[in-house]
Amino acid sequence: MKTKKFLLATAGSTVDGRAIDETMLTEMADGYDPKTYGARLNIEHIRGISGQSPFRAYGDVLELSVDDVDVNFHGETEKRKGLYGVFDVTDEAKELNGASQKVYPSIEIEPNFAGKGKAYLMGVALTDSPASVATERLAFNRSLPGALTLGADKPEQAFAIEFAEDDGTASQAGDSFLGKLGSMLDGFATKLGGATASKDGKPEAKPEDAAAAALDFSALRPLFEDMGRNFATQFGALQTQIAEQGDSFAVRVKAIEDRFETTPVTNYTARPAAAGAHGNTAKTDC
Repeated sequence: MKTKKFLLATAGSTVDGRAIDETMLTEMADGYDPKTYGARLNIEHIRGISGQSPFRAYGDVLELSVDDVDVNFHGETEKRKGLYGVFDVTDEAKELNGASQKVYPSIEIEPNFAGKGKAYLMGVALTDSPASVATERLAFNRSLPGALTLGADKPEQAFAIEFAEDDGTASQAGDSFLGKLGSMLDGFATKLGGATASKDGKPEAKPEDAAAAALDFSALRPLFEDMGRNFATQFGALQTQIAEQGDSFAVRVKAIEDRFETTPVTNYTARPAAAGAHGNTAKTDC
């Protein structure tokens, strides 16, 4: 999932007594190219070797930019250069963020990247204790940057799509879709079908050709609602089918495991009982 632009770091002194050079931020923003070297997201600057949780990668840095930032220090505003980044995060990153864990970025800088004498961003850690001041709290479970909602006030915003948080209920998703679609159609009907008022307050009659050209969006509403209900029903049925097939597969695997554990090897022969050195039954003192 592509995120909005977040403030990753600001130039100047850090909370632990170090300093971030403004030139470094500019060099990282100007020179960053994932095709040259892609910076990835990690947890607390730890890179696991197995790819398993918790120290796996949690996404990628897609782009960087710089801009001026106003930072408040005890009521006094200080202007700093800020480094902004756009991420592509994994589902695990969204789960952590949804639990309010590791919600701040911490950048990893190589001051002399590939021996070229310029700084480069090597990675970004997700942390709860950033060193740089004024870093922006990350929010991965929000809409895409600039995403527009169905039913927005402006007609040009009507057909944009946003990410919605998944609650696992297809019917609720369908109802949400229908509600937004209905709002969109009502908005179009109001804008294109409403009468305009003259200066004296009396509605002006529309030309016949304009009225004929205007779309009757209210007539389209039942059609789109039926489409939305059909989609929600089919999606819910698909989820149920997948769950049932998964349960059936698990049962079959368990049956195979049980049969394998209880079936003796075909060439197995029991060891004969010990009869002693002279054919007498061996006795043991206990």
